[in-house]
Amino acid sequence: MAKHLITGVAGFVGSHLAKRLIKEGDEVFGVDSLVCGFNENIEDLVENPKFHFRVVDIRNENVCDFINSTIDYVWHLAARGEVYWCRDNPEQALDVNVNGTLNILKQAKKLRVKHFFFADTSAEYDSFTDPDYFPTAEWMAPNTITPMGYYPITKMCASQFVRSFGKKNDIATTLFRYTNIYGPSMNLDRDIPPVVGAFTSKLFDGDCPIIYGDGSKKRDFLHIDDLTEFHMAVLATRGNREGSETYNAGYGENYSILQVYHKVHDACKKIKKDGVGSLIKYRDDQPDEAQVTLANIKKAEEELGWTPKISFEEGVEKTVKSLWEMRDDN
Repeated sequence: MAKHLITGVAGFVGSHLAKRLIKEGDEVFGVDSLVCGFNENIEDLVENPKFHFRVVDIRNENVCDFINSTIDYVWHLAARGEVYWCRDNPEQALDVNVNGTLNILKQAKKLRVKHFFFADTSAEYDSFTDPDYFPTAEWMAPNTITPMGYYPITKMCASQFVRSFGKKNDIATTLFRYTNIYGPSMNLDRDIPPVVGAFTSKLFDGDCPIIYGDGSKKRDFLHIDDLTEFHMAVLATRGNREGSETYNAGYGENYSILQVYHKVHDACKKIKKDGVGSLIKYRDDQPDEAQVTLANIKKAEEELGWTPKISFEEGVEKTVKSLWEMRDDN
């Protein structure tokens, strides 16, 4: 039985990972400030003897004081990941995403961790616009062109700390660059929620979905179930290895935001029998957002033996169905 520490355990990605690890028979110690995470995401774990949870900020020097044993693996997922929030609050973004990461690295050393897994971001490729750059491979960032937005800059800085700290302290490290992750339990309380969930909620409410820009921005979407399988493949392949590696976690295809709207709209119509609206509100594009994300996932396929299985069409239908079932008015 392995022991894991997950930061951001009450978040979208962290809660799915925790449930899978416990299902595999491992023990999970989770921390979350509940700024972006929710108790509802882990309410089915709180009575499990293999799950230990503490509400605490990752910058707190006593963040791991409730752990009375060594830890095999750290999964550092906690961060402020909203591009617009980081743009408007750069000092706080730097503090949480960089200083918070450094603090968790120090905790990992105290806990004699053998492998540190870190959630990086595909936003590190944010300033690429030339089609010749896509799909983006792991070696293509950072450089003098990208990243430029405050959010990916903080993640880039944190990732460099992870690599350097790991090497200096004999802790193996693996970094993941997630594309757009979607599925049940997405955080829809954000000012600008993830697009699949945002469109679904608006359509079910009879309201008009909002598109920032003209809808031509393209995104690579990965379903949460595929991401969880990615995490398990990384653990199986890299968990007992030394050194540092970085992997893209995406599907390898992308869709324009307008295409996403139509796919979500079609899925909502199949479920909400009394119909959904068809009007869209267009607003000014958000600055600092990538115009295109498209991951080259060959490295993950070849080295981890992982390939995403859930097509975007299937994933949208599963997500829409789940969000409908969670509503009180269905």
